Amino acid sequence: MFGNNKEENSEEENKVVYERYYTDIEIEKGDTLWSIAKTYNQHSGMEIREYIREVKQMNGMISDSIEAGDSLTIVYFAQAPMVQ
Repeated sequence: MFGNNKEENSEEENKVVYERYYTDIEIEKGDTLWSIAKTYNQHSGMEIREYIREVKQMNGMISDSIEAGDSLTIVYFAQAPMVQ
């Protein structure tokens, strides 16, 4: 035998694919770019600093300052819908 195709197919079927999505969030009192990144950076493959840099670039930000009531466009990663 040269391999177990059933096992290989099973592994491919079990791979989880995460896709990139965008949403707007409203900054709440006590939020920081770091806390936002820790919440939304999951499954991105980016380090938190890279994620913050991307969010700042997307929103045209120069400083790290955010205030309650501001809104930000952020990127997040969610499991892709299953294709049958």
